[in-house]
Amino acid sequence: MTIFEKALASYTHKNQISPRPGFDLNDPDLPGKNRIGQLERLTNILNKDFPFDTINCIETGGSRSWLDGMVGYYFAYLSNNTKGKFTSVDINPDYEDEVNKAYLDLDPNIKITHITDDSLNLLKNPPYIPNLVHLDSWDVNLKDPLPSALHGWREFEAIESQMPVGSIIVIDDNWYQNNWVEWLTNYSDGRQDRERITINYPILGKGAHICQYLNGDDKNWKILDADYKLVIQKQW
Repeated sequence: MTIFEKALASYTHKNQISPRPGFDLNDPDLPGKNRIGQLERLTNILNKDFPFDTINCIETGGSRSWLDGMVGYYFAYLSNNTKGKFTSVDINPDYEDEVNKAYLDLDPNIKITHITDDSLNLLKNPPYIPNLVHLDSWDVNLKDPLPSALHGWREFEAIESQMPVGSIIVIDDNWYQNNWVEWLTNYSDGRQDRERITINYPILGKGAHICQYLNGDDKNWKILDADYKLVIQKQW
C-alpha cells in the first residue's frame, strides 16, 4: 500500500467506528461517510501526481469532530508518516481545545499544531513551506456564496507563490452547473428550512474564483480534478 492508501484506510476505519451522539453508525447517511468517497478520489490523484516523499501540509479550518468530517486526520496522517509537518488554523478560539482533543482521541501518536488566527495571516507567513494545502475555512452558504468564494481566492493568493513546483492544493465544498442541492438552513429556535437550490453558474463554492481563474490560458496551476474537492497542482 502507498502512504496515501494507508492514510485512506486509517481514516475509513476510524470513520466507521467513531461514535456520533444521536446517530446510528449503520445509517448510510451518517455524517462523515460521504467523505470516504471524496478521499478515495483524492487518494487516486495523489498516488498518481504528488511528487514529494515528505508531506508538509497546512489545513485552513480546524477539523474537530466527525460531524464536520474530520478530514484533517487524513492529511495529518500523511504528514506524520512521512516525517513532515501538519498545521491547521481556525479563526474561532473556541475550537482550539476541540481540535486538539479530537486528534488526541483518534490517535495520540499523531502530532499536529493548531493555531488560532485568521487563515490569511498564517498563509501569508507560514511556519514552513507546505507542498500540500487543504483549504476548508469559511463555510459556504449557497444562498450567499460569494463571501466564501472570495475568502478561498484570497487564501490561494496568499500561499500559492510560496509553494514549490509539483505542490497540490485541495479546495473543499464546490458544486457545479446543472446540478442541484437540497439545502438546509437551521435556526437558533430549532426550526429548519429545506430548499432545493439549482446550480446555474459553472461553479459555486470555496473554489469558484480559483477555478474560473485557472480556466484561462497560461496559468502556472493546473486543475487535476473538478469535483466536490477541487484539486490543483503547481506547474512552474
